[in-house]
Amino acid sequence: MYDLKKKGGLLRDERRMEMFREALEFCELIDVGYSNRWFTWERGNLTETNIQEHLDRGAANENWISMFPEVNVQHLVHSFSDHCPLLIDTNKEDKRRTKSHFKFEAWWILKDSIVDEAKYIWKTASGDFLKKLEILKKGLENWARQMRRNKQWKKEFLTTKLSKLIETERDDINLAEMIDTKIQLHFEIEKDERYWEQRARLNWLKVEIQLFSIAKQRRGGGRI
Repeated sequence: MYDLKKKGGLLRDERRMEMFREALEFCELIDVGYSNRWFTWERGNLTETNIQEHLDRGAANENWISMFPEVNVQHLVHSFSDHCPLLIDTNKEDKRRTKSHFKFEAWWILKDSIVDEAKYIWKTASGDFLKKLEILKKGLENWARQMRRNKQWKKEFLTTKLSKLIETERDDINLAEMIDTKIQLHFEIEKDERYWEQRARLNWLKVEIQLFSIAKQRRGGGRI
């Protein structure tokens, strides 16, 4: 929107920025502001080529803002993308709680410690077969919770470290450390993406089976 929202590189064309401001005004859109660092786009791993700009923003009309007066747009840290993600928080939390049921997650078998953990829980459990199964279920849930906490802690640690590095002045040491931290954070994000991709496929397959079952019953084929 303005040239002061850019650091490094060539100056933006004033006419283009004026047209963008006019487009927002014509559409009756208001910039809702932001928190965290001022820029949303960065490129250049050397001090002489590094450019920072405030390109991405949250904008809304007055009706939407009146519905969500406490809206907050946060500029989040990112790994390898030039653009940082924007988190739009309307501050309306869902207070509902759903009852959790035991599910053996596919990602558990990717952890080397799962076999030893299951053996230990079963070996130390007392009671009949059903009682030991219940203890095993509880034990694996606790183990999985700890694994998630460890993974979340690592992501939060890397995200916090990257946030601090982003806020500091750019130099060769700072940029090198940023790249290394981004690589580590990217690996953690990829793990999460693979997990949710797997969950999405499982949910899709479950829905497809249900639809196939309904279609077959309607054709008079009975249950499958």
